[in-house]
Amino acid sequence: MRLVQFASITKKMALAAVGLFLLLFLPVHLGINLCILREDQGEWYRIASHFMGTNYIVKVFEVVLMATILLHIVIALLLTLENLRARPVRYKVVTKSKTHFMSKYMIWTGGIIAVFLVIHFINFYFVKLDIVEGKYSAKLEQIDQHFQEKAKKMQTGELKEDEQTKLVAQYQALSNISPDKVDAKGKNLINLSKEEVVQYCGEDFKHVEPDFYVMSKDFFKNKYYSLLYLLSFIVLGLHLMHAINSLAQTFGLVHTKYNNAIEIFAIVYSIIIPLGFAIIPIAIMFFGY
Repeated sequence: MRLVQFASITKKMALAAVGLFLLLFLPVHLGINLCILREDQGEWYRIASHFMGTNYIVKVFEVVLMATILLHIVIALLLTLENLRARPVRYKVVTKSKTHFMSKYMIWTGGIIAVFLVIHFINFYFVKLDIVEGKYSAKLEQIDQHFQEKAKKMQTGELKEDEQTKLVAQYQALSNISPDKVDAKGKNLINLSKEEVVQYCGEDFKHVEPDFYVMSKDFFKNKYYSLLYLLSFIVLGLHLMHAINSLAQTFGLVHTKYNNAIEIFAIVYSIIIPLGFAIIPIAIMFFGY
């Protein structure tokens, strides 16, 4: 219990530090997501997704990010519960204060964002962990190399009869593959189901990656998912507007010289970032990107 019974100011400092980390992450995530709208059939986005999924530094960063989000939620809940315990009965007379109007609703906007993040992780991150089935891609060069290795084993009699049958079926499937399963440059198989991964790549092929480009476009073509996405980022904008001002106050950056600059930055950031994310489903739904 002592771990959660530290001073309120310490909780606020921790919440602000974690919030700052998330504020720095959002533009990076936005930059990658905007690659979806490039007219290159997902080449840039797949390259970025491959880097994010295979680079060991990024993998460590992912764990830190997940831990940061959870820590942000836990500390916010602790502070809210602490405030409720400190004032169990609401004041009968509502007094005017200089507190930002969104401060009263931070736990609610945060809750909506948390619900969206759970859905988002299930649809994307859980696919990466192979907990949820999605769509997949694989490099044709690696598939061919894997196939050739097995073909050599077949020639030397190292493959069992059932394995030889599967290899022949794989060759026939690859020879008659649909053009929509190959990317524009003919380097990757894309938009594969798990059954198609086995069909084209073989059961023991280990170099399959989630095809987040196809998955993202499919989700954004769904009007209900897109509306939820847009609503979540409107709420995020409101959440960020107060969060940035609160962060500045917690770190002691409140001063008449730059209060206005902080307020302007908070407004600009809380509009530009959510708007950038919102452009993606709008472009896909209404403009056919």
